[in-house]
Amino acid sequence: MPTSEDAFRPCRTYDNVYLIVVDASGYSSIVRHNPLDRAAHAFDQLRERAVGRVHKAAAKLRCARAELWSWRGDGGMLAVHDENESVARDVALSAARDILRVDLRQVRDGLRRTELKGELRLRVAVHKGTIRFADDGRTGAIHSPVINLAAHLEELTPPDCLAISEAVHQVAGPHAAAFEHVGSHENSDVYLMTPSGSAQDARRAWLAKAGLSGSTAVSAQPQRPSQAEKARLVNAARADVIDLGTGLRTSSGYLTTPERPARYRDTVLDFLARGGTYRAILLDPSCEATATLSRYRNEDLPAKIRSSIVAFGRFKERHGPVTDGLHVYQSRAFPGFAAIAVDLDSPDAMILYSPYLMSALDIHIEHGDSPHYLATTSSGALLSGLTELVAATLDNGGLERVL
Repeated sequence: MPTSEDAFRPCRTYDNVYLIVVDASGYSSIVRHNPLDRAAHAFDQLRERAVGRVHKAAAKLRCARAELWSWRGDGGMLAVHDENESVARDVALSAARDILRVDLRQVRDGLRRTELKGELRLRVAVHKGTIRFADDGRTGAIHSPVINLAAHLEELTPPDCLAISEAVHQVAGPHAAAFEHVGSHENSDVYLMTPSGSAQDARRAWLAKAGLSGSTAVSAQPQRPSQAEKARLVNAARADVIDLGTGLRTSSGYLTTPERPARYRDTVLDFLARGGTYRAILLDPSCEATATLSRYRNEDLPAKIRSSIVAFGRFKERHGPVTDGLHVYQSRAFPGFAAIAVDLDSPDAMILYSPYLMSALDIHIEHGDSPHYLATTSSGALLSGLTELVAATLDNGGLERVL
């Protein structure tokens, strides 16, 4: 523990402050499935162990400063500093390693004896940099890119692993061999230590958590989303929905089903009543693309398309003028994917899309069994590319309105 003379002081700038960020993976699950007092005890133990481990290492190496800067139930941040940087480095890296390899295991063993439901897993990250201590002495008032990178690095760290930044690895010395380069984040290379110590395990764990470089965010569904989930998408639309596919059997079926509750139909009717436009685009049953797909899939796709058009017509007949905003088109071009695009021309468009999976083997893959992906503004260039692709499908000159 630092003395009052050694503590971080207001208005002072410190070089090479080592930040240790600790976070419990699965915190919400443990809180949800256990009595509050038992869950709180688990994370109190974690906090005591983590803080105690850092203070113990600091005392052993006579490190000037080792303080808990924040803790919010499931994790927190500790700061380590000494005028001799190698001392702070050794405290931070040895303590972070032992929190994972020693303290986490001991806390888990103790929790098993209390029959705590759920598994306690831990992510730890270490970064360093220059930090100016807050004028009022409050750690929560410190604003620093060093703190931000440390926190972001922890968020990307796989469970039960220790990640360090490029700045730390460059001076890691004898500790460096325990870490494997796995990728980069915020212009910093990232190095990872796994429980096994295997380089391949480190690379796999990082890819599973962070993805490939340049990856973008999508929400993935292993199969077609449920009727209720697709209804949520339509319900979020302000003005325009585009439903693009080959036969649109699912959509036309949702609109004419006798089953209750008919969530998709009710949502579409509400959207149309608000003045929205719903454009359904399916293949022309007489075009060459439809004939080719029919042969490939060994099914009567033209008949399925015609039955969908009949169903859309029946929907309009049943519900009258409120459905004037439903437009049904035929296209002679095979899009290669199905999509529901919401407010395509707006800055915050959303597109639920699914590529048609084609197999050279004698395997027929139903579209409902294919992965579906939701691209939003957080998807960046992916959303822009999909928007252009859907727009091109609409503007190819081969659309014919049939309803």
